Amino acid sequence: MYVLASDISPMNTRNALRLRTVRAYDIQERKPSPVLKSKEVVFHDQQGTFLHAHIPKEFVEKFQSTFTEGKVYGVKNFVVITNFYSFKTSPHKFMIKFNYQTVVKQLNGTNFPMHMYRLMDFKALKANQSVDEKQLFDVIGRVVEIHAPQEKVINGKNARLIDFVIEDSDGIQLGCTVWDDHVNKVEVYYNSATEEPLLVLIQFCRARTCLKSGDIKICSSYDVTQLLFNQQTPEFMQFRESLCLEQTPMRSIVSQSSFNPGSSYTVSLKEDLQLRTLTEVYAKKEFGEFWVAARIVFIDCDGEWYYPSCRTKSCYKKLEPKKEFLYCKECDRTWGDGILRYRIKIRVVDIKGNAPFVMWDRECTELLGLSALDLKQKNSQGKDGVPAEIQALVGLNLIFRIAVRREQFLNLLNAFSVMRIINDVEMLELHAPQLMLGRDKDLNSKMEFELTEDDLWEDEDELNVNEAESPLQAIPINLTGDAYEAGAVKRSLMDEFSSTQSSKKSKEVVVKLEKLKES
Repeated sequence: MYVLASDISPMNTRNALRLRTVRAYDIQERKPSPVLKSKEVVFHDQQGTFLHAHIPKEFVEKFQSTFTEGKVYGVKNFVVITNFYSFKTSPHKFMIKFNYQTVVKQLNGTNFPMHMYRLMDFKALKANQSVDEKQLFDVIGRVVEIHAPQEKVINGKNARLIDFVIEDSDGIQLGCTVWDDHVNKVEVYYNSATEEPLLVLIQFCRARTCLKSGDIKICSSYDVTQLLFNQQTPEFMQFRESLCLEQTPMRSIVSQSSFNPGSSYTVSLKEDLQLRTLTEVYAKKEFGEFWVAARIVFIDCDGEWYYPSCRTKSCYKKLEPKKEFLYCKECDRTWGDGILRYRIKIRVVDIKGNAPFVMWDRECTELLGLSALDLKQKNSQGKDGVPAEIQALVGLNLIFRIAVRREQFLNLLNAFSVMRIINDVEMLELHAPQLMLGRDKDLNSKMEFELTEDDLWEDEDELNVNEAESPLQAIPINLTGDAYEAGAVKRSLMDEFSSTQSSKKSKEVVVKLEKLKES
């Protein structure tokens, strides 16, 4: 009576199939409208062949509560059509379409195999440079890195996304981006995670290839993608048993998203990290984002370590005084007060060079463990200037990801914006052993920097243009975080900072640096 999925064809209209439901989901006419456009069901047959079923909106009500994932059904009186979806849940050439004659019956007590997932091997996936971006598959891994959620405008519509990195049992990592409804689920499981590994199975995801770097990134695919966390299914149990004792530590990266087609999607936390020295950054004059290992030797913010930012969602512009209020030029809005954010200018050195960096709110919160408002209130009774908590950053060795732009080469006093930090002793010892072993006097004696008077004054106006604008303006979620303690990251989502009064801007003092000769 029953045929296999591989045997169906448009010519045969009286076939019957025995199928297990893998995934059942609704397609809305438009979000957040409750009106449904169709219902989609993904099945597999006795041989594990996946088959997609399309239920048009006029028949959705009839089959709305029919299918339960994991259950087996008999289906007959359907139409076989060409698989018309761009992103395919099945490699099958055909799909089935329900109609007014379609009959569905749940089958109990049958000896039917279970092939709920088609797990893709990480190594094979990364080795496949011609990956089919339209074919959907499944991956399972351990979450080892997570970024802050973001909001973006895609095709004129607002969308939320979150980036994270998963790792297989062999230590191979893949970057992942999921959208909209999946974001909250990632946040909930991330925050509720215990010391046990946070495992995730991403069902019906797709692969994307970065054109410049060639990296493979995992992305969700509209309504069909499903995220499953720390379940007790055989797939999770087998993966958990395969994990080795030495695992990559879980870390929270409170910084901008890695969702950028012009950059690498994933960052290895081990051998693959590519570093540049500060001297190389200045010598090569290449624009982009680069990793450098350096030591903080001076806090160069002259008391201005915070600024009041606009309260408009996704706007990080500095508010300017306007009578008794504060004004945002970007949004053309007036506020009684703003959200207090960090802006800390620092001087860093490595073995051969030195440079000014500016660290923004998320990185500073990560290092200091409290918001700018909290730090300001904590030091409200103290002396004016830079708080001791910020001064304590002097001497700290970090790996910075910096944005290199044209203005840094026009004027050597222009600071590089810090896009991300890694505070990991093991990585520093691996990638920058000389920095870890070198003493302050050794570092200073080897700096090969010379600023001329022309360097100091050339294009000075560029130094002051939007100097309080964070490079993370695309991230609208106001987050704070706990500091690293003994190399580990405390998990927390951040509350929006409270308001504060604006501070007066002090005059910038330009100091001519003399060439430091080797001792």
